[in-house]
Amino acid sequence: MIIQSILSKTGEALISNAVAGAFIIFAGATLIWAIQELKTRASIILWNGLVRLFNVFLVSYATTVGEVPSAMIVMTGMDLILAIIFIFGSVKVTGIPFSKLVMGKIK
Repeated sequence: MIIQSILSKTGEALISNAVAGAFIIFAGATLIWAIQELKTRASIILWNGLVRLFNVFLVSYATTVGEVPSAMIVMTGMDLILAIIFIFGSVKVTGIPFSKLVMGKIK
């Protein structure tokens, strides 16, 4: 995303795509950091799953109001799978209830 926005040479593309690309890189780095101490950082993984689930609903809504590229639908399907794994996996692996993880209360 970042390279594509630099090559397009438009300010709007650079700002929106580079910021989104940087956010995706940061989110990935955060997930890698979080799995190092899963018991204390599981809320980060759970919230990443919730954000991905929100994305699934957003793209699903977009398909009802306009045309969505098929690549985006495939990526959204992968997001749905990851959201389910992150949300239910965080609860199952740590044994901490969803209500506590969503509030960041691990103790």
